Amino acid sequence: LDVENADAAWWLGDHWHSEGNTSEALKQFRRYLRLCPGDPEALHMISALGGRPKPRRASDGYVRDHFDAFAEDFDETLVRDLKYQVPKLLYESVRQVRGPRRPRMDMLDVGCGTGLVGARFRPVIRKLWGVDLSTEMAKLARARGIYETVAVSEITTYLKKTRRTFDLVAAADVLIYFGDLAAMFRGVGRVLRPGGLFAVSAEAQRTGDFRLTDSGRYAHSLAYLRRVGESAGLSLVRHRPGRLRFELDKPVMGHIVVLARREGA
Repeated sequence: LDVENADAAWWLGDHWHSEGNTSEALKQFRRYLRLCPGDPEALHMISALGGRPKPRRASDGYVRDHFDAFAEDFDETLVRDLKYQVPKLLYESVRQVRGPRRPRMDMLDVGCGTGLVGARFRPVIRKLWGVDLSTEMAKLARARGIYETVAVSEITTYLKKTRRTFDLVAAADVLIYFGDLAAMFRGVGRVLRPGGLFAVSAEAQRTGDFRLTDSGRYAHSLAYLRRVGESAGLSLVRHRPGRLRFELDKPVMGHIVVLARREGA
């Protein structure tokens, strides 16, 4: 009833989106944008729903604002409500690639969030570093006490600038905010030691390279993941399709992929 109430506009947009009513969702997200000009989350959702051109990756502002707001309830929502199992699936895939009784690894957790992935990999890690764009998520990851450092940075910028190298880089539910993966994969190839592994999850699509879905996340084809990896000197060594989590009581299917840096790449 209050046409100037931005929160009402946002949550009406969210409601109609969850109901599959795209036109009403767009109407409310545009109303929110009028009340909060330039808001990155509103711009992103309007793009995802087809109301403006779709970007090749989510903006830094969208990712930062989304996860700063989500941080406090992140673990409970993801694990309890959405039955999130990506950390477990990534860990199992890396163990299967490496085999038993291998030396502990130095690991970089990109888009580390609150540290769910880092915590899961502790049995096979010597030292662990994290990077995340959200200040609030980084605070929660640091509070676990398992990271050497958690940098607050955009991922591709961090991968270009860091002088460290790693045996393992993990990216859990990170690719869903990137359409074009070329820059990220090149950066990972740069920081991986020869034979090092890159373990990633991606929402699945069958054809094409990638697309921004109406959920606001990007989905990628396995063929694209393989090709962009090869271009960065990374060979796909394991692929496991599976359920990543639930959303609106429906399973979200995806790829669990492990790539290895080629010798001499």
